[in-house]
Amino acid sequence: MGSQTAPGRFRLGAACARGFGVVFCLSAMLNLAVPELSRVAAFAPALIGLVIMVGGFILVDSRWSVLWAAVTYVVGLGTLATFLLPGARVDSAATVASVTALASTAIPSLLVAVADRRSLPYVAIASLPPVLVLAVIVTAPFGRTPFVAIAIVGGWIAMSFAGLWLARSVKRAETGLEQLQEGYAAERRSTETEAERRYGARVLHDTVLATLTVIAHSGVGVPPRAIREQAASDSALLAQLRTAGTFTASPSGPPDPSLPGAADDLHRTVDRWSASHDFTVTWHGDDRVAASPTQLDALTRAVAQCLENVRRHSGEVSAEVTISQDDRLVRAVVTDTGSGFERALVPEGRLGLAESIEARIAAVGGVARVFSSPGHGTTVLLEIPR
Repeated sequence: MGSQTAPGRFRLGAACARGFGVVFCLSAMLNLAVPELSRVAAFAPALIGLVIMVGGFILVDSRWSVLWAAVTYVVGLGTLATFLLPGARVDSAATVASVTALASTAIPSLLVAVADRRSLPYVAIASLPPVLVLAVIVTAPFGRTPFVAIAIVGGWIAMSFAGLWLARSVKRAETGLEQLQEGYAAERRSTETEAERRYGARVLHDTVLATLTVIAHSGVGVPPRAIREQAASDSALLAQLRTAGTFTASPSGPPDPSLPGAADDLHRTVDRWSASHDFTVTWHGDDRVAASPTQLDALTRAVAQCLENVRRHSGEVSAEVTISQDDRLVRAVVTDTGSGFERALVPEGRLGLAESIEARIAAVGGVARVFSSPGHGTTVLLEIPR
């Protein structure tokens, strides 16, 4: 029985063969034992053979499926042969029905277990004649030989096609599953690529573009030393992108005072940034934040970007930051009394609010809310899970 077989597919066929075989063997036993109760002792060898076949069908759904299928087939032939023993004469409708059920349904159920193999036609053709000959011989005294032969051939053909249908159905299901898995993998790669692109956009916005903006405004409000340090940090970041082809987050690394949002203690990082940009931050609430490095990094960078937005757009050089936390969330509120803005009027291409704040917080399972109106300042509420 050559050719490669998918283990799952063969196992399903073996399980179906077990179910069919057990049911048909029990049916043959009932047809033999109940109507012929007065002669049940004469058919004891056949009943024992049927019981052994039930055990064989149960073992077909195991590691040695092919071996047990072959053994069960041999036992089936032996069971048919027992009807040739003295006293086990097949001379009634009940005994003929039992032999027919055994030869036309129970034994060919084994074909379902090997239906996904290319050798199935050869197996069916080779295994049918011994069963057909024995069944015709043992039922000849009752005179229903043509009926028995037609039933057996029809049963073998039906079981062969049932097995083929099952194998092809499972193959189509496996193909569909593989296509689904490939689609999922492609979607995951696309999502990862998009996440990396957005992360890179945030990093570039918070570093290189921030430095270029300061230079474009002649460095107003930022000491020359801070600009030089920030430019050096940006140069290192671009070198990393050129050599590694991607950005790598380092939430446990030392904070860079020229890089808004470097991962470290929230207060210390923001204070270093504000000192290098001549910006005043007034703190309220908790002094330290209890969160994982990834969560803390996102919150720190988002707070620093809020302050950078205040410095660039509000006309203020100071802001207030309030930190609070409970068992589930850490909250940071950044407030300024500057010019404010209309959220709906912010162009879609502006990354500072959409990516560096809102998307960054959303990436760690948090929420960012912006409350602002022209002439009344801005309040940004950042929440991250602990």
